[in-house]
Amino acid sequence: MTIKKHILIFLIGCLAFSSCVSNNRGVRSDNPEIRIFTDMAGRDVEIPAELEKIFIDRHSTLMFYSLDTVRNVNVGFRYSDTEKHFLKKSFYEDKPYVIEQGSHEEMVALSPDIILWSQKLTPDVIEKAENLQQKLNIPVVLMDMDIHNYKAIMKKMGELLGREEQSEKVVEFIERNIDPIQGKVSEIDDKDKKRIYYAEGMNGLATDPQGSIHSLLIDLCGGVNIAESVEVLPGKGMSNVSLEQIYAWNPEYILVWSGNFDSMSSYKEIKGSDLWCNLDAVKSNNVYQVPWRPFGWIDRPPGMNRLIGYLWLSNLLYPEVVNIDIVEVSREFFKTFYHYEMSAEEAKNISNPQPEIV
Repeated sequence: MTIKKHILIFLIGCLAFSSCVSNNRGVRSDNPEIRIFTDMAGRDVEIPAELEKIFIDRHSTLMFYSLDTVRNVNVGFRYSDTEKHFLKKSFYEDKPYVIEQGSHEEMVALSPDIILWSQKLTPDVIEKAENLQQKLNIPVVLMDMDIHNYKAIMKKMGELLGREEQSEKVVEFIERNIDPIQGKVSEIDDKDKKRIYYAEGMNGLATDPQGSIHSLLIDLCGGVNIAESVEVLPGKGMSNVSLEQIYAWNPEYILVWSGNFDSMSSYKEIKGSDLWCNLDAVKSNNVYQVPWRPFGWIDRPPGMNRLIGYLWLSNLLYPEVVNIDIVEVSREFFKTFYHYEMSAEEAKNISNPQPEIV
């Protein structure tokens, strides 16, 4: 046999091997029950062709829920009755609270087809995903969690879950409602930007400064976070500040997060207490409870819940620039992302939770 014939046979064998490994859908023709999925970290992960049981980490929760309300084997949050009101029972009922930082034995016991892990895609995170995959012998699929990349994330997740049609609805909502506003608020002159104090904790004396993931929307919506001298804390954040310091800043607006509790205790404290009454924001009635149902509209968790918060906050700060019907866009958001049909009256109450203080 000549050298040329040997080379020809070798090349034919290579082509045959590559064709039996995968096709353009990522499904292995030598084993149609397996497909190769390239995750957002660029890793080729071997996963079942049909996914039936999916472990979700906390950052994946709302992105996953917008596309699928059934196939998760766990929940990453302990949902209150208020939150459950807006969620499908199939998503949380009879599903254990197991988080990715918890027991590996609990994760394995759930027998998921994959672990869906949404993180900031750093080399360290990629290494951890590889180690976890090898240790548990369960495929780990990495997704981004950056709010700026939600369109790409949702397209990729739609591909993973076989929910391309629903993922296109999510992407279309972002393109039609979020993208145009980003251009508008980016053009607001610095002298016209609103100065904001983000009041957190049970009495409003905690905050997150610029650079924190928890206050990111203030920056994105063209606001000025006045807590420039406060240290950014990792994890849950919420740096303590004094009332004297808040008076020195004297914000134009106060946005209040009351712990996602229906009591709105911090809002009532700020609006009704003589201790806060001489601040410009209080005197001009620019104190606003951040909507929290079913999840915080600015933060907590720092997920896709922030998209409706982006629309709410930018419209609150710059109505003459943004000029949207927050009631109608809230109804559309809840239908698209939460699969919840909301009346106009309910949307009005949820998007404007400002009780009278007597």
